[in-house]
Amino acid sequence: MNGFDPADYRRRVLAAVLKRGGAEASDPFELYDLPVDGDLDDAAVAERVAAVWGFWQRQRDHPKYRVLAAELVAGHDARSAELLDAGRRRTAAARVRAQREQRDAERYALLDAAVARLVDRHRGIPADKVEGLHEVGALAGLTPEEVTARLRRHRRVAAGEPAGERTPGVPAERRRQVRALLDEFGRLTDAPAPPTLLALLGLDASASEPQVRAGAGAWRSRARELPPNRLRTVVDELLVHVAELLEPGAAAVAAYLDAVAADVTDHLRPRVRAAVLVEDRLVAEDHAHLLDEARALGLDDARARAVLAAVARELGAPVETDPAPDTMPTAPPPAPTPAPPHERGWEVPLRAARAALRAARPSEARRLVEDARRLAGPEGATPVRAVADEIAGVLDEAARRWTAASAAVDARRSTEAAEHLEHLDRTARDVPDPRGGALDDLLARVRRDVARADAAVAAALAGPAADRAAALLAVLGTCPGHPGAEAALAAIPVEPPAWVRAARDGRGDVLVVWEASPTPQVRYRVSRRRPDGSWQVVGRVTDTSVLDGGAPPAVEAPVYAVEAVQAGRSSAAVRSDEQTPPTPQVVVAVGGATIAPSAVRAERGPTGSVVVRWTGPPGAEFRVRCALPGGRWRVVGRTRDHEIEDGGAPDGPVPGYTVSASVGGERSAEVASTDAPA
Repeated sequence: MNGFDPADYRRRVLAAVLKRGGAEASDPFELYDLPVDGDLDDAAVAERVAAVWGFWQRQRDHPKYRVLAAELVAGHDARSAELLDAGRRRTAAARVRAQREQRDAERYALLDAAVARLVDRHRGIPADKVEGLHEVGALAGLTPEEVTARLRRHRRVAAGEPAGERTPGVPAERRRQVRALLDEFGRLTDAPAPPTLLALLGLDASASEPQVRAGAGAWRSRARELPPNRLRTVVDELLVHVAELLEPGAAAVAAYLDAVAADVTDHLRPRVRAAVLVEDRLVAEDHAHLLDEARALGLDDARARAVLAAVARELGAPVETDPAPDTMPTAPPPAPTPAPPHERGWEVPLRAARAALRAARPSEARRLVEDARRLAGPEGATPVRAVADEIAGVLDEAARRWTAASAAVDARRSTEAAEHLEHLDRTARDVPDPRGGALDDLLARVRRDVARADAAVAAALAGPAADRAAALLAVLGTCPGHPGAEAALAAIPVEPPAWVRAARDGRGDVLVVWEASPTPQVRYRVSRRRPDGSWQVVGRVTDTSVLDGGAPPAVEAPVYAVEAVQAGRSSAAVRSDEQTPPTPQVVVAVGGATIAPSAVRAERGPTGSVVVRWTGPPGAEFRVRCALPGGRWRVVGRTRDHEIEDGGAPDGPVPGYTVSASVGGERSAEVASTDAPA
């Protein structure tokens, strides 16, 4: 690692970070100019971090980089801590490598989207479209060699060759159904509605097929835990759309995103028209602002840019592009010149309102647009109304975000809270917290909580495999919904109970018992099979037994199934009619004392009943069960005596019995009976 060169760092790193949108679009290794591959010496890392930190401090008055430098200085403590610790640095390096690979893939996103549409329409790339694809690649900064290499992956077809059968899209009516369900989901959960089905699954537009399947599977597990109310109905309907529009594969996802792009186009058209009416072109600041809005509505970068370009072209408006950071002037911007005499009076406050909106000050923008409204006559009514509607939408979204952020903070869901607060920081900094909190303080607090949870997840993954699930559950206990903990926990299977048994007691109720799952901290979902073959959940418990008082009357007990459930994940179901009884164990020690019964004997009396006797600790509660044909068991009863009479014993040979003891909440293993001597 070479010495630190401030001028080189400013040119290579700061310029690139500023062009991409700021520190949040980068990673700690890039920001501190450290290689992500190879072993780094702790002393060298500390030296580089200190040098970069000092450079940032000196850039806070730089006319071009002062905002970025202030942002970097504010986040220095959290970012540098991850690099200065060797263990956390290795974990961060693995994460950053994956993020950079994804970012490199995004360079080709615009070209790949254009190629995908051509291949979908023509079953290949027509020869007369190649030159245009090179122009598309150049827009994304790709060299001709890179474009040519990318195009070699696809079949070439002659110009004018008939197009193949196209993949059907998503009809407008179905898009409206999905949109209505997503909006209702937001209302029912008191949170901003997910913009797309992918966002509902917690994924972005670049999600892979395995990620889509995993996200859908996780939501189906959660849905099974929901009570049978309206939210459950909405989630079930959304999951049907997920199964049909996303899970078939990459082509289906692309078709769905193209459909979303059509809706986003309709949403952005009046906003682009307003910007064009005010400025006579789509200026770079408006383009960047609308691009962020298109991404927030669920589009990937390539589709978002294509939508804006199409709307601007439709309106006949030129589009300004951001100048390269290296070519931007470093001198302070000149003072604004007075408005020319012919300028209409309402345009000045309207431009200021749009500037305030882009600067994340919608409350100020609302005051300015009211000034414009008072000055505007009929000629200015349309652009003023369009800007006012845009501001109202941002303010409504800010109110929903504050509500959701407050609920997430109260529930310690720091990751979710950070998402909402960061959105407010980007779009509505001057909208106050209804509860009187300060945005910066809340955001710093939840980021600290998320950073602690990140470190705890890294420690859990580096620790013993046997303790991993418990450690990850502890993270979710302090930071519910942490995506890293949930993803790591999802890779650990939930073990099912070893066996399940069900038997009627003397009152006709059914006692269901099972062996505990080896997985720690689980709940059990117990279901009863109905006569028509469907299943009804009868209880969710943390114990290893449940008494079903609602079982339909019959001689035999119904069939039951038990699943172990942990953090929304379920084990395989184990049924009471599929398991063989475990081999009885004789001794269980609790606190050093043996509580298991012994000398269990069963003897038929003169009236045909069977008397079961045993020895065991005084004061214990004993449970006695009788073996039935087919491997099934019947609970005879519970008693604190040392014998019990089974009046329901079948004729013939004396059946087998088991007795277990319970003392202080601990139950012994079952001890099998022997027949009494004749």
